[in-house]
Amino acid sequence: MLIRQTLAYLPAQILSPLTQFATAIILTHYLPPDGYGLTMLIFASQELIYQGLMSWWASYYLRYAGSHEDPERQAALKRTESTVLLLTTVLQLLATLLLVRIVSPDAPALLYAAAAFYVITRGILGYLSERARREGDILAYSLMQIGGPLGGLVLTLAMMTVLTVEPARVLLDFAISHFVVSLVIAWRLGLFVRPGRADRAIIGAALGFGAPILISNIFGWFAAHGIRFVVQYGASATALGLLSVGWGIAIRITAVAAMVVAAAAYPLAIRAMERGDVDGARNQISANSALLLGLIAPSTVGIIAISEPFVALLVAQEYLATTVAILPWALVGSAIRNLRMHGWDQMYLLFEAPRAMVILEFIEAVLTALCAFIGLMTHGLVGAVAGAAIAAAIIALADYAYLNRRFGLHAPLSFYLRIMLATGLMYLALASLPQLGIMIRPEWNSIAWAVLIGGAVYGVLIVALFPKMVLGFLRRPGRA
Repeated sequence: MLIRQTLAYLPAQILSPLTQFATAIILTHYLPPDGYGLTMLIFASQELIYQGLMSWWASYYLRYAGSHEDPERQAALKRTESTVLLLTTVLQLLATLLLVRIVSPDAPALLYAAAAFYVITRGILGYLSERARREGDILAYSLMQIGGPLGGLVLTLAMMTVLTVEPARVLLDFAISHFVVSLVIAWRLGLFVRPGRADRAIIGAALGFGAPILISNIFGWFAAHGIRFVVQYGASATALGLLSVGWGIAIRITAVAAMVVAAAAYPLAIRAMERGDVDGARNQISANSALLLGLIAPSTVGIIAISEPFVALLVAQEYLATTVAILPWALVGSAIRNLRMHGWDQMYLLFEAPRAMVILEFIEAVLTALCAFIGLMTHGLVGAVAGAAIAAAIIALADYAYLNRRFGLHAPLSFYLRIMLATGLMYLALASLPQLGIMIRPEWNSIAWAVLIGGAVYGVLIVALFPKMVLGFLRRPGRA
């Protein structure tokens, strides 16, 4: 079931991050480092604003919307939902204006307006994606995940021929795309309900469940993106722009692998809990983590193996040296963090222990900022990224030990070891290509061949190391 659900969500989970990845790469050729850093900071800060203002409600809806089966309760839920979305939209507007004032006090009025429009529409699109995932509407989910970023990229490329590329216009292009897609999907999901008096019981339950998650998500955002502020204020705006390329590439590559599994996996664990199958939910999380590692490990190590020609092919020359230097550390740190967040940490939500997750994320945010700052002061940008990766590893080990003791999480170590063995052998195969006369050059066909070779080696090894599982899956095509 996990594999089949994952395959259903696969197009959205591949194309959406790849579109964002392409956007980040393309903009390096049109924006100077300070403008690029500002644009990427607003892109990333949108996630913080969403987590701070909307995640509490989204988390509650995803976890408990199925418990409101009575028609009267369903009507109250929809009415409350519309009211919450209206109020949080106003708060997102104010938060964005304050953000721009802090990070770019001399920004023109157009940047303020474009940033606010982008943050609000991206937040609505993100919430609708969670709603579609809860309802199992894979088509709506896919349209939002793909249509929003792809439409923004296409509009940006089209407008490049007539207007100057600048942060405000890039943000505005993406906001327009998000707005159009959101209108279509909101109508499909029946979201157009007049805001009214919010149900106090629902709001109380949502805040009780979601507030700790909100706080945890904010700390989690700082753990993932706080290094941007460390570099901006510890070095310069130009250094932030140089960091943002490699950091952004790493986040997006690992996010592709992580979200391919997460979009399909967490709802399966929720359904097990709703049936009262606690052991089944626990086992589902364990299976999720194994499949997640099976995707994250080869994608991370594979990019590290071909990082120099890969970066040289994509990134503008002024960003090249820094990106090559920091990318391996950024990939490792982001991969560890995604494995923990989307593999193990769902246990906190399933077993309704968000306060423990708040403590974990707070410690991670502080430790990451501290390690990044020490690394920046001692070894520059590479040291900052290496410090963040070390912090991610420490937190992951502590997190697993806690979840194992409190909730009985048991990672399938046999699966982990076989996956890492296949990944290591794949790396050796890629590293051996020059000795076999196959040079990996910064050219599309050369990179494509390297990816195909690495994927083929890894695929063959997985089949050899997991023969019973592969044969069992192939023999049961009709089962769900």
